[in-house]
Amino acid sequence: MTDTQIVVAGAGPVGTCLAIDAALRGVDVVVVEARAADDPPDAKCNTIASRTMETFRRFGIAEEVRAAGLPDDYPTDTVYATSLSGPELTRITMPSRAERPRSGFHDDHWPTPEPMVRESQLWLEPILRAKLLSLPNVRFLARTEVTGHAQDADGVTVRCRDLDEDRSFDLQAAYLVGCDGGASRVRKAMGVRLAGDAEIARTRTTLVRSSGIRALFGDRRPAWMTWVVNHQARGNVVAIDGEDLWLVHRALPTGETDFEALDADQSLRDVLGVGPDFAYEVLKHEDWVGRRLVASRFRDGRVFLAGDAAHLWVPFAGYGMNAGIADAVNLSWLLSAVLEGWADPGIIDAYEAERLPITEQVSRFAMAKLEENAAAMSERSAPRVLSSRGLLGRALRRRLGRRLFEINVPQMSPEGLNFGYYYEASPIIVADGEQAPAYDMGSFTPSTVPGCRLPHFTVDGTSVLDLLGPRYTLLRLDPAVDVSGLAGSGLPLVVVDVPRPPEPAFRHALLLVRADTHVVWRGDSLPHDTTALVALLRGVPTSQENR
Repeated sequence: MTDTQIVVAGAGPVGTCLAIDAALRGVDVVVVEARAADDPPDAKCNTIASRTMETFRRFGIAEEVRAAGLPDDYPTDTVYATSLSGPELTRITMPSRAERPRSGFHDDHWPTPEPMVRESQLWLEPILRAKLLSLPNVRFLARTEVTGHAQDADGVTVRCRDLDEDRSFDLQAAYLVGCDGGASRVRKAMGVRLAGDAEIARTRTTLVRSSGIRALFGDRRPAWMTWVVNHQARGNVVAIDGEDLWLVHRALPTGETDFEALDADQSLRDVLGVGPDFAYEVLKHEDWVGRRLVASRFRDGRVFLAGDAAHLWVPFAGYGMNAGIADAVNLSWLLSAVLEGWADPGIIDAYEAERLPITEQVSRFAMAKLEENAAAMSERSAPRVLSSRGLLGRALRRRLGRRLFEINVPQMSPEGLNFGYYYEASPIIVADGEQAPAYDMGSFTPSTVPGCRLPHFTVDGTSVLDLLGPRYTLLRLDPAVDVSGLAGSGLPLVVVDVPRPPEPAFRHALLLVRADTHVVWRGDSLPHDTTALVALLRGVPTSQENR
């Protein structure tokens, strides 16, 4: 007897998004979470990527997410300064919610109706939780943890423990997904190891309440994030509500391993640029180690890893949580395809084939950006005179500011990371011999090469995102092309006729696209025999297809 179809271990943003996506596809899900239902979430992640917002658009919560967090008039600028109250080195100007319709910002040309949002996980998680609990085919088990599992050809037995009653019980499921964080019990039970850089940097992070911090900007435009470098401290300050909640990070000096060597109070004051009389209240404090670690594999039979359970890296470009959510919705649709009955179990092989290489790429982008910033803001780059308002101080700040601006515009406006990545060796994408364009953190070239994200366009003011079906969509750019051979194949498919967009990437009459907007096939006509194409898109292994 099966209690559910998918068990998700962990109800952070990654596990919750996987459960929502699967439930919206009609799959029964049990979410197991060790925290109490009313425990406040962390404030660790503070960026919601554009691609994640596109997922939230599909979930029907994008407007609610966009409206949360910072006030409408609070800018999302990133500032580099000698302290939050001190002289600025440079500023990357980004819009407030009210300024979003205006032009002149670094991301105002992005090819999407869903620009990135600077918003704390503190505000995001309750919205995701409410959506999760609104779905009738989801069971949410708070104060419960996954303690182990066993699997066979028919399913997974998930061992759980009720933390309040100290009672153990089993759940029977078709699949188990570990979204249970960097210390993942699911990963450890799978025998999967993390590989990479076990320690990159050490940081002290404090969530504080203070009505006086915003006033430290004086008559300057306030910033969402302020990076600080001076002869006493390095760190940054993140606006959580734009009023009195702030997250303050302080980096340990190079080579230092003892967190207590960096005084928690004085280092915070050094980053803010305030004296001993400045008042603040500590709400939460955490010491943590930045790493670049990726699991050697994301799957063991019917058990999977996603998010921090599968990869850990330094929080540059906001891509920890966002990459995890991309894992989640990728895996969800593959598992759901099998559970819905239209796909072969072989389709699930695409998860590791697609997400593991991207995880490695993104982690290296983040690592490279960290190293650039560390070099630019090293102890040698921040003599005492850097904070001086005299001629030499101004000259040093201008020089360092130019370098920091050049390094960090791609990080703070990461168009390439959002729209440039592609799936190169997926078993359910039909390569046609054309190489996908290269991309970097800040830039990309739109392309319909199979594996790439469909270049965005609108039809009579409607985003193409809103025209895509929940599984596969065949976009027909020439209505004269016969597509009956695929439309009647049994593949879950929506055929949408659209006028050919003017962009040069649209060279083919037919584009077959997944719900996550990745192109899986293109052509000017269907193959004479669509059997092989349909089998591939259903995940049927080649050896089985040829029997």
